[in-house]
Amino acid sequence: MADEMLDEMQELIRDFVLETDEVLEGLDQCFVKLEEDPGDLGLINEIFRAVHSIKGSAGFLGLTRLVDVAHQSENVLNKLRQQEMQASSETIDIILESVDVLKVLMTEVKDKTGELADINSINRKLTLLMEYSSQIESSYGETAASGEDNTRNDLKKSKDNALCHTELDRETGIAPDQVIMKQSLPDRTDPLLSEMTENSGSDNTRISRDKESCKQAAAAGDDKEQTLRIETDRLDNVMDLVGELVLSRNRLSKILSDIDGSYDGDEKIKTLLETSSNLSLITTELQLSVMKMRMVPIRKVFNKFPRMVRDISRKANKKINLEMLGEATEIDKSVIEELNDPLVHIIRNSIDHGIETPEERLKKGKPEAGTIKLSAYQEGNSIVIRIEDDGKGIDPVVIERKARERGMIKSDNIKLSQKELLNYIFEPGFSTAEKITDISGRGVGMDVVKTNIGRINGIIDINSINGKGTQVFLKIPLTLAIIQVLMVKVNGEMYALPLASILETFRVTKSSLKYIDGQQVLNVRNSLIPLIKLSDALELSCADLAKDWVYVVLMAIAEKKVGVIVDELCHQEEVVIKPVGTYFSDIKEVSGATITGDGKVGLILDPGSLIYR
Repeated sequence: MADEMLDEMQELIRDFVLETDEVLEGLDQCFVKLEEDPGDLGLINEIFRAVHSIKGSAGFLGLTRLVDVAHQSENVLNKLRQQEMQASSETIDIILESVDVLKVLMTEVKDKTGELADINSINRKLTLLMEYSSQIESSYGETAASGEDNTRNDLKKSKDNALCHTELDRETGIAPDQVIMKQSLPDRTDPLLSEMTENSGSDNTRISRDKESCKQAAAAGDDKEQTLRIETDRLDNVMDLVGELVLSRNRLSKILSDIDGSYDGDEKIKTLLETSSNLSLITTELQLSVMKMRMVPIRKVFNKFPRMVRDISRKANKKINLEMLGEATEIDKSVIEELNDPLVHIIRNSIDHGIETPEERLKKGKPEAGTIKLSAYQEGNSIVIRIEDDGKGIDPVVIERKARERGMIKSDNIKLSQKELLNYIFEPGFSTAEKITDISGRGVGMDVVKTNIGRINGIIDINSINGKGTQVFLKIPLTLAIIQVLMVKVNGEMYALPLASILETFRVTKSSLKYIDGQQVLNVRNSLIPLIKLSDALELSCADLAKDWVYVVLMAIAEKKVGVIVDELCHQEEVVIKPVGTYFSDIKEVSGATITGDGKVGLILDPGSLIYR
């Protein structure tokens, strides 16, 4: 009986964690929207109900630390909904910090890590905010009535006087930055209450979002009967079984295609072909249905950025509009987990290096507020994510100078195109920043982008116009479980190259292949593409075929392109990736294996290892 009660409690906690994570995920963007429209009582009520719901559920489960912080936050939110306080940027700073602490407390519950956060610090701030809210509001009223221009200065004086005896600095326990470090949250401003007016300005960041999405996020869980939570392990198991079914389908189709011509007019063979065709159709539909079960909207990642842009832009004294499109675009859960870090680094770079200060933008004839556009859309079997800003762009002259200083460009005679120069920003440790800030400038960000996107066989393309802005495109596969491949032959053996990494194929004459500094290259539309022989990469000994032409497969991973020379292009096929075990563990060019339609085992090659040799 005790074990049953324990299991029941664990299940309740699991459900609580899932539902609360959904609510907290939506609160950041709701607060950013509230900062843009502080008088939206409907949105304030939605936020209040969300926090109240967290407090109630946590109280039922005996999670007292969560209850304590949620209760203090609820008190402040209640004052906002009663219009006894204003939703100023400074007030929202404190409430957002309490949301961050709630996230850390949820980590304690999920991972059973013990106490990660000192809740006394945030509780003191919330209490002080409540105690002195009347003085803060009266300061607002007086300055508004008098029409003076120094509203912010008077407000700061009022707050500073009200807090001068609290010794807040001395009493503050764990620093907000320590909480962030433990939770691995994006950078943000965490001013103490006595410094709440620094870098203020509620219009610094405007987020182009549908207000209804905030309300839906805050009220998550109202339609529970329409959904069923399933552990990902079970879905993975179903996906594996569907993979086996796909392999059997491929094998059956190959056998039937071989015997079709031998039994013309045989009714039984005709019926068998029809049944096989129907089975193939059902298998494809089943495969798509299971893949859709693993899909999650990309808003799971996008939702983090309104808060991040709001905080960093305030810290950098910049005004930035964030526009997000295509948030309903769906992608496999295993892929989406690799997207967060790359997008964080790209957007931080846009804020720090790309978007100019309001003064600089006005001098250049640009709008005072910069714009970052984040969009996602499906293109075939891939998802394309575009990050675009209207900042100062990337100067290729500066990149070339830095690259030559670091010895990355060894020959003085090489003339690189702008696209080739832009790709140097992805090299480890490369940075054009003149000074290091706590936002960026250490030369690690874009290297992380390349590593993460390369890990999922994605492609990066970057365009920039000096003085106008920068565009970064990330093209990533929808799923990694069942993939389309191009089967090629080298030395009589069949190998599979993932189609997601292939841009195009050529048949070119051997005379068109040139050498530059010992590297064989091919001129593709005025761009020099380095070439590698697949036989050399796999260390296969094979004689050079007596032909005047060769097949070249143009592949790309992250920012880099390479032409792979093969003996023969065979056909496209849908395959299931299987692990190769310890026998091939030392061959980094092999990422997995599959059973081809003719029943043979084919090796699937890793594009990243071929390209970054």
